[in-house]
Amino acid sequence: MSSSYIYEKRIEIPSECQVSLEGRTAVVTGPKGTLTRSFPNPQADIKMDGNEVVASTAISRKRTKALVGTTIAHIRNMLIGVQHGYVYEMKIVYSHFPMSVEIQGDQVLIKNFIGERGVRRARLIGDVEVKTTEDEVIISGIDIEAVSQSAANIQLATKIRNKDRRVFLDGIYVIRKKKGEVVKSIV
Repeated sequence: MSSSYIYEKRIEIPSECQVSLEGRTAVVTGPKGTLTRSFPNPQADIKMDGNEVVASTAISRKRTKALVGTTIAHIRNMLIGVQHGYVYEMKIVYSHFPMSVEIQGDQVLIKNFIGERGVRRARLIGDVEVKTTEDEVIISGIDIEAVSQSAANIQLATKIRNKDRRVFLDGIYVIRKKKGEVVKSIV
């Protein structure tokens, strides 16, 4: 690899956050906590330049340039997470059989789903906080991947199989995603 870079992207570090690079591992610390992520691909270099994180590559292939953008996007998500956090709101939908949702350790137990006697289980990923009400499940945390994968696991656990999904609309669905003060509504 030569010392002249063909492609680079930068992201500014906010004043309330600290970023440190230890080899190919980024550690982001902010008011809500600390996140660590490893970037093992040797084709993209990560370094600090003043109060900016710079990802760059000397390879001019399309996939390598995309890797640089992905690296910056991951660091941006980490910075937003340690500053504001992420919240996914889910709606419990049923027509005839009222289902109940309980939290037990790192699992969500879904009981009486479309009248089933068995209990459906969804695994929670990482350090997420889950609150349930009668008709809502709220998942929050600082790691967007843990929050979104936990929400996806809950939604997938209530997937209707062997029935017409246009008729049987029961399930638990993501209706709103929040980061900081910005709200993305799905409904």
